Amino acid sequence: MTYFDQHPKVFRLVVVVLFIYLSVIGAVNFYRYASTPTDENWFRTTPTNIYIFKSIPVLVEENDSKTGGLVSRAAFSDSIKIGDILIAVNKKRLGRNDRVSKIIQQLPDEPAVELNILRPSQDQYKTYHVTKSALADSFYRFLPPTAYVFDVFKNGASDRAGMKAGDLISCINGQVLKNYSNAANEADGILRRGQVGKTIAYDVIRNDRTVTLQVKLAKFGVAIPLLVFFLSGLVYVGTGIFIAWQRPQIKAARLLGLALLLIGFFMTVVAIRRDTVFDVFVIVRNLALVLCAFLGVAAWMHSSLYFPKERPDLLAKPWIRYGFYALALLAFLGAMFDSLNLFLLIGPVLLLLYNAVVRLWHRKQNTAEHKKLSRVIKWTGILVVVVTFIFISQFNQRPETGYAGILLALIPLSYLFTIGRYRLLDMDLRVRRNVQYSLISLVWWIFVVVVAVTVLVKLPQLELALPNLTFTGGSIEVRDEPLLPEQRLLLEKGILIFMAILLSLIFWKIGQAGQRWLDKKYYRTQYDYRRAANELADVMATKLSMVDIARGMVQKLSQLMHLKRVGVLFFRNQKACCCREAYGFDGVEWEEFCLALDQKLLETLQQFRSEARFSVDYLPNGLKEALHERGFRHVIPIRSKEKLVGAMLIGEKRSETPFYQEDLEFLTAAAKQASVAVENSFLYEELAEQERLKHELEIARRIQVASLPQTTPKVDGLDIAGISIPALEVGGDYFDYLNGVPNEITVIVGDVSGKGTSAALYMSKVQGIMRSLHGFGLSPKELFVRANRLLCQDLEKKSFVTSLGADFDSTVQRLVFARAGHLPLFYYSAKTQRVEKITPKGLGLGLDNHGAFAAELEEKTIHYEVGDVFLFVTDGVTEARGNGRGEFGEENVVKILESSYTLDARQIRDGVINAVKQFVGEENQHDDLTVVVVKATGI
Repeated sequence: MTYFDQHPKVFRLVVVVLFIYLSVIGAVNFYRYASTPTDENWFRTTPTNIYIFKSIPVLVEENDSKTGGLVSRAAFSDSIKIGDILIAVNKKRLGRNDRVSKIIQQLPDEPAVELNILRPSQDQYKTYHVTKSALADSFYRFLPPTAYVFDVFKNGASDRAGMKAGDLISCINGQVLKNYSNAANEADGILRRGQVGKTIAYDVIRNDRTVTLQVKLAKFGVAIPLLVFFLSGLVYVGTGIFIAWQRPQIKAARLLGLALLLIGFFMTVVAIRRDTVFDVFVIVRNLALVLCAFLGVAAWMHSSLYFPKERPDLLAKPWIRYGFYALALLAFLGAMFDSLNLFLLIGPVLLLLYNAVVRLWHRKQNTAEHKKLSRVIKWTGILVVVVTFIFISQFNQRPETGYAGILLALIPLSYLFTIGRYRLLDMDLRVRRNVQYSLISLVWWIFVVVVAVTVLVKLPQLELALPNLTFTGGSIEVRDEPLLPEQRLLLEKGILIFMAILLSLIFWKIGQAGQRWLDKKYYRTQYDYRRAANELADVMATKLSMVDIARGMVQKLSQLMHLKRVGVLFFRNQKACCCREAYGFDGVEWEEFCLALDQKLLETLQQFRSEARFSVDYLPNGLKEALHERGFRHVIPIRSKEKLVGAMLIGEKRSETPFYQEDLEFLTAAAKQASVAVENSFLYEELAEQERLKHELEIARRIQVASLPQTTPKVDGLDIAGISIPALEVGGDYFDYLNGVPNEITVIVGDVSGKGTSAALYMSKVQGIMRSLHGFGLSPKELFVRANRLLCQDLEKKSFVTSLGADFDSTVQRLVFARAGHLPLFYYSAKTQRVEKITPKGLGLGLDNHGAFAAELEEKTIHYEVGDVFLFVTDGVTEARGNGRGEFGEENVVKILESSYTLDARQIRDGVINAVKQFVGEENQHDDLTVVVVKATGI
């Protein structure tokens, strides 16, 4: 069918031609069936011609009062009756004119004989046990060919003539039936040749007597059960035409549409066939009937490989689909030579079994999605097949089996439901809820009115058992004698009027209750705008974060207005969407929509500054189509002081009714309330952010302080003290004590460029690198060279680190010292009693990674004596400013050291810090302060 993928119009033409052809056949067949004369009864061929003409007692089992066991006895209470047809003796099927007496005589001596009979008056087969002696006398006779009547239409032509169920027709209008095996068709043919309105004579056998009935033929209509089955077939045809016409370019739709069309034609014709002559039309119709039956079932099974979802595992095996049509062809050929129409039943059963085996064999390859999509169709089919089988077996081919069409109509409806529910075949079959509401409301009130009118019309026909009451002046009298006719009539009328008024009120209340249920079901209940506004205000007043406000708004709006979808967007500084919440979406779809269109929506809304609300139809095409596709109908901007802070996207109502003026006014008022809440939320977020940062910086400060040396190491011959005070919560200064050998310690003091959080993070990195490299036993110079290589890989170009590194060995009183771009080392010599600034060459860490750093870096060695003092400071000390007196400077550091060298290390450290604080005064600290003092004390 790949040709039709490219030429869908050609397929539509094929479908139209096929539909016209089959419709003509169906219409002619229906007219011929409905316009032929009828005697308005149903009859069948009598299965044998052995007629029982006297009653025979049957054996019944009952309890023996003496033995307590079961005994059999003959009884006429349930007997073989006159008019029954004998079918079999001891399970031996009897043929025409079989000598029953001889067969019974040949039976072995047994206490009971089993007889199978047909009771025509009940159209039922029964089995009885009788004594052999009860059959000694002749109890049967042979009949000519007959057809037994099993149903008579009430008040129909046969009923008016006196015909009854159980009558055996032997002759019609003087024409004796001759065909034993097909007497019913023969009788029907004689009947059809009659004329409407004319009387024909029926010779019937009843109670072993022949009775002649004069039946006036009526123009035949269609029995209601058969009409129901016919209409069910039209449902198949209509569904098939609709699917095939709508999506001819989709293979699944083509196959499914054709299958339903062909099966529907079969259903409209198969039950409505009574032909008086075997003409060309009958041949054409029968060929089309059989072909449509088998080809329709095969196409239906073929379509299941594509619908509701393709089955690649089954399509990969071409023999599966070829098997459908091969079996259909074999069944068609068999039906052509089958006079009993058995292949019309056997063919579809074989196809169904073949399909079931294939499905069962490949059940493990069936996907969960396919199972989900086909669930309704599968269970509907199983239910319909089981219930229809029970229904047909219960009525035993009676006309009432036509009511099975009601069940069969559920199958195409299940296909339509599945297509509409899951939007299959690119089709949207959903009926809008407002249309559903209007139609169901109309049907409901029509039903209530019809029932009410029927009850009120039947009301006067009631026979009321009225008490003998009379009204005399101002009293009511109960009398023993009956009322006069005019008194009784007056009382009846009064009671009937009262009952009519009461019943009218009851039906009115019932109608209103049903309407209220429909209003609730279809979301037509009215809501109080004032109460709704108050509820929405409560939501906004109790929420502080934007997410909570937005979430509360969408939930409350969806509940109050019964919306399918609603979304809320908040914009920060009219530049970016900072919050987005929605109802009626899954998270992924809503997020993708917002990421793709929030900026475009923001820019568009800023152009409509004067609009308080507008339909999405007024938006640019791309945005309009996107909003329509997601089910939004209105956009309500949220503005605060002419500034756009958000927007509400309003979807369709669940009732699918339009938005009225009061709806839009309520939404506009809600947007104004939301603007205040959003502004408050922005303020709350700013305060919360500040508090969060403050809290985080406090934590960072504690972490940084904890990373600095918490205790001063004990080194013989050295008195050590250090401190670092950040200008902000955290800073870029640091100091550290690295020692791993007795009587030896390395003091590191550093300063990262900049201040605050970034400097603190770099400081932590530098500290970690220094501690890691010191484990290799490196000198200060080598320590700085290796640290520089690592830092150059991670530091930003504008960042660098200055540092002092001094390795003290108190055993030999030696200091090895290197400087990486830092301030000089302040050295007080007890021997010379003066302060010297030692400034070896060196670049800052992180400024160069091409050899210049190592080449420039100089390392010095100093042999100190007891009483010497070494002072390490950062630029936060020397560059401290206060009271307009310039910088603190290195000179003041020298003076402090010259005046305090006699003190211990801690006192010297505190003296420097106090001097800086005095110098700064009330001014804020602008840079981190770090001071480390090492004083030689001797071992």
